[in-house]
Amino acid sequence: MNSKRQSLILAAGIAIGLIASSPAGAQSSRPAREIESNVPIMSVVGAAKWEAVRSLHKGGMQTMSPSQPQDCVGGNPQVQGIACGSTTTGQLTSADCFLSDNSYYDVYSFSGTTGQQVTIEMNSTAIDSYLFLIDTSGSIAVAQDDDSAGGTDALITFTLTQTGTWFIVANAFDANSFGAYSVLLTCTGGGGGGSCTSNATTLCLNNARYRVTVTFSTPAGQNGSGMAVPETSDTGMFWFFSANNIEIIIKVVTGCPLNNRIWVFAGGLTNVAYTITVTDTVTGISKTYSNPQGTPSQPVQDTDAFVCS
Repeated sequence: MNSKRQSLILAAGIAIGLIASSPAGAQSSRPAREIESNVPIMSVVGAAKWEAVRSLHKGGMQTMSPSQPQDCVGGNPQVQGIACGSTTTGQLTSADCFLSDNSYYDVYSFSGTTGQQVTIEMNSTAIDSYLFLIDTSGSIAVAQDDDSAGGTDALITFTLTQTGTWFIVANAFDANSFGAYSVLLTCTGGGGGGSCTSNATTLCLNNARYRVTVTFSTPAGQNGSGMAVPETSDTGMFWFFSANNIEIIIKVVTGCPLNNRIWVFAGGLTNVAYTITVTDTVTGISKTYSNPQGTPSQPVQDTDAFVCS
């Protein structure tokens, strides 16, 4: 351990009462492999990392902007959606935001439901992986891990206590450590899940529970299925005639804290006839939204689409 990290650990530890004293030149050993599950965040690598993640919470995770063109703007990282059952690749670079211990990080978001168990795994051959799971308030780290996936790979298993948007912080253990990594998110149980399987014409949205398909027809008699373009865990698009020509954008989001309903919002960029079908793969209930032939598409703003469960 370099002297800078040792000083951070010692200073922060004294500040919060974790370290009573430390002889000059003392060395801190690397923590044992461990999974934090359903407990308040505890210090795995020492007080410095704990204080570092607390500094991440300034202003709340919800203030982070997903629309910024750079990885870190004004101290706020870009937040990228990740769907249950998917693997996302990323790379820590000097353009990313960093914690007070000078370790860099990326942030991902996903939709989860109360009682659902999630497993998050971060793998890398370039960096020593470190994971945090942040709750729906964006201000409480409920779990962290360093190397429970073996070697220097991180693993968190946690049963969600709230329905809403959760955040994954993909961090490096070491300061100024850069390189490629992957994050795998799996979800079981709870109110989410279902049997949605994405393919060329199917989007699986909102925790991969809601299956979305589109059919269309033209005045000339051409019929077909919209081609799916996933964007985030809650949002996707469809094209009809060319991949360069998007016709519909749709999102299925959780409004449960407000009215106990799942919301469907959609917008079309066409005047051909189409029908959007959204199916809850847990209950089997479907909702359809249609646009008549020759009519400019009207927005869908259904805040009563499905009952939260």
